[in-house]
Amino acid sequence: MEVFTKYYYIWIVFALCCFFLISFFGKRIMRVKNARKQQEAKFEEEKDLFSHLTSAVFDEVDTNDLTKAVIFHIQAKEDRLFDNDDYDGNIIPYLTHDELMIYTLYQVENSLQQRNGSIHSFFIDEPYCLCRPYYKEAYELMNCHEIAHLLEEAEKLAIMIENDQEDDIDENSDYATYNFSDFTNELKALLRSSGLFNKAGEYIRAHKDSFIEKGDTYEEGTCK
Repeated sequence: MEVFTKYYYIWIVFALCCFFLISFFGKRIMRVKNARKQQEAKFEEEKDLFSHLTSAVFDEVDTNDLTKAVIFHIQAKEDRLFDNDDYDGNIIPYLTHDELMIYTLYQVENSLQQRNGSIHSFFIDEPYCLCRPYYKEAYELMNCHEIAHLLEEAEKLAIMIENDQEDDIDENSDYATYNFSDFTNELKALLRSSGLFNKAGEYIRAHKDSFIEKGDTYEEGTCK
């Protein structure tokens, strides 16, 4: 009887602990699920709002959110272009010059977000590499000169690999020993410390007319 009583209390304590843990983690899981639902709802709301970036909508957007608004607008523009049988999947000719600059920044970061993301992807894989001719100007316009220079050096490595010229490395370069993993890690660090998101928002604000929607049809732009 004494042994039974001893184990009886142990099982009660165990059951109470299990109940506490289930209750604690259950509430935590529910909070995570609710937060995810709120994020998804906000995403869909913003996606719909910015699909038509009119002057009135633009003026209501906080500067810190303008980059996101422009990207949503470009994506919506691309969705509409897919309804055109003549559209070949390259949106660049349909962007204004300033839109192209922001789109290029977006594609650089996109190339880093893939599984085993590497800046090498930006130079060789579509759709990122379609923006390859514009990265230097884009980062220079944002006053991110160090990033522009880093990408130039990474592109040199990409070109050497493309042309099988790996023995032609400039030993005097600060990046002579860098591989693409090194370039990628360095770029991620620079992006975190550059304040690029805010700089891009300020740039967009200062060039409003290049980003707002002026009609329901899209003429082919001048950026080629």
